[in-house]
Amino acid sequence: MNPLLMSLLIVVGLTLFGRTMYHKILLLMALEPTDRANHIKERIKNLVIIAFGQKRLVGRQKERASGLMHALIFWGFCVLLIRSLNIYGEGFVKGCHLPFLGDNFILGYFYIALKDIMEAIVLAAVCYAGYRRLLLKPERLHNTWEAYLVLGMIGILMISDLLYDGARYNLIMLHNNPEQLHFFNNPQYGCEFLWTPFSVVAGTLISWMSADTINIIMVGMFWLHVITQLTFLNLLPLGKHFHVITALPNVFLKSLGYPHEKTELLDLEDESVWEDESLGINHIHQLNWKQGLDLYTCTECGRCKEVCPAYTTDKPLNLHDFNDKLKSELSDNADNIIKRAELSAGIKLDGDPEQIDKIKAEMMELNSEKQLIGDVIAEDTLWACTTCRACEEVCPVTIEHIPRIMAMRQGQTLMAGVYPQELNTALKGLERNGNPWGIGYDQRADWADGLDVKKMADDADVDYLLWVGCAGSFDDRAKKVSVSLIKILQKAGVNFAILGKEEKCTGDFARRAGNEMLYQMTAQENIETLNNYKVKKIIAACPHCLNTLKHEYPQMGGNYEVIHHTEFIEQLIKTGKITLNKSFQGSLTYHDPCYLGRYNSVYDQPRSILQSMSKDGLKELDRHGRESFCCGAGGGRMWMEETIGKRINLERAEEIVEQKASNVAVGCPFCLTMLEDGMKDLGKEEEIKTLDIAELVADNMA
Repeated sequence: MNPLLMSLLIVVGLTLFGRTMYHKILLLMALEPTDRANHIKERIKNLVIIAFGQKRLVGRQKERASGLMHALIFWGFCVLLIRSLNIYGEGFVKGCHLPFLGDNFILGYFYIALKDIMEAIVLAAVCYAGYRRLLLKPERLHNTWEAYLVLGMIGILMISDLLYDGARYNLIMLHNNPEQLHFFNNPQYGCEFLWTPFSVVAGTLISWMSADTINIIMVGMFWLHVITQLTFLNLLPLGKHFHVITALPNVFLKSLGYPHEKTELLDLEDESVWEDESLGINHIHQLNWKQGLDLYTCTECGRCKEVCPAYTTDKPLNLHDFNDKLKSELSDNADNIIKRAELSAGIKLDGDPEQIDKIKAEMMELNSEKQLIGDVIAEDTLWACTTCRACEEVCPVTIEHIPRIMAMRQGQTLMAGVYPQELNTALKGLERNGNPWGIGYDQRADWADGLDVKKMADDADVDYLLWVGCAGSFDDRAKKVSVSLIKILQKAGVNFAILGKEEKCTGDFARRAGNEMLYQMTAQENIETLNNYKVKKIIAACPHCLNTLKHEYPQMGGNYEVIHHTEFIEQLIKTGKITLNKSFQGSLTYHDPCYLGRYNSVYDQPRSILQSMSKDGLKELDRHGRESFCCGAGGGRMWMEETIGKRINLERAEEIVEQKASNVAVGCPFCLTMLEDGMKDLGKEEEIKTLDIAELVADNMA
């Protein structure tokens, strides 16, 4: 015991840590507000399953070993937290322990046994982590000095504690306890060293030493453990291992009800937002505090870039670097951001127009000298993203990448007027004719001629509105899917209608391209039409339409029950309204559309349909389900050429060819186009047929 030294170490260590954390938290508080204080029960559930349960590490089959290694280190630290409190207490009171964990309680013995085992496991996990970094060197990992330093410090913590207990064992059991050390020794539960095999092994390694030497080792290991732990605590906020502190709150505060924070509905009529350049994200101070917390929490594990279709095909989007650059820019401007927040608070308190203008001018002077897009993030990097969410799905700490990218695109398009010029044709087509193809809106229902399809204008007394979408209305290949879907609905006796020329693009493409003004104009027209007909239920054949109608239209007062055509078809099969012949021959695989799967969690229904008609069953692709690979058309990329690196659809087509499937089923018109083009590029369009699930169902109905 040395209360003075222990007090000094604790005060110095915690003061330094508190000072660092104060500035980190102050910076977060200076960023834009966002509400994450709702649905506490669901947040606690996520905390237990994702954070404490390490679901995204242990649950990922591809990296089960490394995931388990990381999880064991985390679980070990959770267990050893109690030990740490006991050790700090030992500096003041001999034999200090937390309530119910003393030698009078069996729980105390269970804990020292668990602690002993976990220290050995963590030490083994650290050795494996070092082996992976030094010898295996996975491409996604970043081998920095910090990583080795942290592994070394974790190793020191485990070894020092094992040797501390091992030295105690020797002094107590071999040298008649000359220091009168406290130890567990209950007549009912026995001596503590019967419960701590690894500490005994550590003690055996130094058992040949004299009692005085062992005592020196014991004291040295005690203080080495304390000093290392406090040093480690103060290093955490200074690098990537800050996630040790921020991961739990970041998971707790993750978005609920939708995979990530929804794109903000901008108030385009507010003149002030144009004046202060606050439409979208144009400057680093415009991040909200949760986005700042995301940057703090990035573990630099590289999982995001490993699954990113843009990075995989040699595009200039490396999400690790993307986060790192934003984090550096945030740190470089921390003082100015905090000052801006203080000035902003002053505006709300000051009613003098002249003083407000003066404050705003001061705030503008505090903007970063760097252009966020151009100097910090390259334009090609920003526009390479397909918004597929593969990165978010594998992130172990639930970082939300896409909302930041979308907000930056808004800033570029609305404020800077800088966006890929090849989008102009599609944007003009959308503005003039309500579709990115630019085909006359009056031709929207031509595909349905002769099919006896009702239009809402003629008879709005229907159960469902079929939202055909732009592709299903104007693209020659997608029109065939629309015809097949009509056959299915009519066969099942579904009472439905279409809008025909009254339907316009949902605006998904415009919003992903950052053109919020065009999106809102289009969406408002659609919502007025839908509400005029009192539409309640919508069937959508396009996942992008589904996602926009279901999740984004409510922001503008459009609330509907929206279902994808694969979900609806499965319901028809289950209720017996249509029957499928299990007659489809040939190997069959399924490509998960990103906006159907990762955005709307529709995975089982398409597979159920395919299984019910295929004689040979369904062959899964290597990348499927939540880790499916993007076709390359999302995020507005459908209307942009890939001039950098390998084409994303070609990468996916090659994977399908390697699977040796003769048919690939899809549930999205964009995926249909991209995969068919990929097969053509490979010269495999005759060998491997790309078909929408609706086409397969229509051809295999009894």
